[in-house]
Amino acid sequence: MRQTMRFADTAKQVPLRALALLAASAAFLYASTDAHAVMRGQGAGAISRHVVKLVGHNLLCSATVIGRQQLLTANHCVENGGPFFVVAGGSRIPVTGHSSQGQTTLLTLGSPLPANYIPIATGSAGGGGSYTIAGYGTAQEAARMRSAGLREARLVADARYGALVDPHRRGAISASACMGDSGGPVAKFDGTRYVLVGIVERVSNYAGVGACGFLTHFSAVGGGASYASAPAGETRQASEPRAPRRYAGKRKHWAAAH
Repeated sequence: MRQTMRFADTAKQVPLRALALLAASAAFLYASTDAHAVMRGQGAGAISRHVVKLVGHNLLCSATVIGRQQLLTANHCVENGGPFFVVAGGSRIPVTGHSSQGQTTLLTLGSPLPANYIPIATGSAGGGGSYTIAGYGTAQEAARMRSAGLREARLVADARYGALVDPHRRGAISASACMGDSGGPVAKFDGTRYVLVGIVERVSNYAGVGACGFLTHFSAVGGGASYASAPAGETRQASEPRAPRRYAGKRKHWAAAH
């Protein structure tokens, strides 16, 4: 599975028309990598109606439902060309078109999604509180292309890293996005429904144990803070040779979450 590796940093707010959080398609190390299945999470609940699996040749990603035939995913999930398909409710629906929307990609399907999939509302990433991430990635970084099913986790924003973190973090590995989660939603629950505030983009880790298990990076779709990645020109597959980089005196692993 292709892996996009970049240094993640706090980005400027992304307008609604330039929807963007390359977090989750299957990725490799850096510990900054495109996002895969949610690590240290749990089976998804009500948010499952807003998330589908995106597949292609050597590709596992997630996608977020914003219309009956429209989805958002991470740009790196479709960079290698198609064909692409969405797996939803036992159906395999072809993707008939895709166009970049800033740091995310808008997908158009050849037919409507099953009725139990519902477009998610969009809102602002501001206001603090917890965020719910969800995706079809792997629950173990070494598994790569093996989806653990749809899983979710609740994270909080940490301005020190410009990313989402597990508020109950213990040790080197905690809840985060992982390989295959890129394109999944970053949402807030307003008491009655989930509101989309971003798209999962990538993950990173300073502990030297891989890319997953610490920082989850995303780009906002409505307003407020955006925790995104460096420009596309700095993107490359994780399998490519790369010189070691240092950040604050510590080695950081990162990868695309697909």
